[in-house]
Amino acid sequence: MKYFSYLSNVYFHLHCLSCILVIFTLGGCYSFTGGSIPPHLKTLKISPVEDNSGYGNPEYRNFLAQELFDKFRNDKSFEIVEQNANANLNVSIVSIREATVGISDGGSAGELESERKITISCKVEYFDAVKKVMLIEKKFNSFGTFDVNNAFTERDEAVRSAISQIADDIMLAVVSGW
Repeated sequence: MKYFSYLSNVYFHLHCLSCILVIFTLGGCYSFTGGSIPPHLKTLKISPVEDNSGYGNPEYRNFLAQELFDKFRNDKSFEIVEQNANANLNVSIVSIREATVGISDGGSAGELESERKITISCKVEYFDAVKKVMLIEKKFNSFGTFDVNNAFTERDEAVRSAISQIADDIMLAVVSGW
């Protein structure tokens, strides 16, 4: 009986080892980014970001442009160029809106606004300049929240967080073909 117990224990460990090896082998074969870019697209021009939101802060347009440049450079799926690119990326900020999301009891003053949400919407056009085809034309949205008691500093952080998320989403959509 001990012999069978020993063998079943050995087989169990060999089975576990083989499963682990298969998982690591297959895990190395999968790549999330870079798999869906058409092979003829090697260069990308990122046009200056437009701000059509009417919000009135040009820093946000510049921050989004810098985030896009940084994310695409770090991804290395394209060579970023200023002209004569195989593909063009055009991004515009369509809207920046704020809304109340939290209300607290202000005691004798009644209910007071405590938290706000700032939502950013961007329109994105990703164009194949070789085949003259629009590959992506859609809106991307993200938001951040901030405490109204610290609105002066936290609003800017919330906007930057939302913009960074939008830049991530745009880059992933372009390189993965979403």
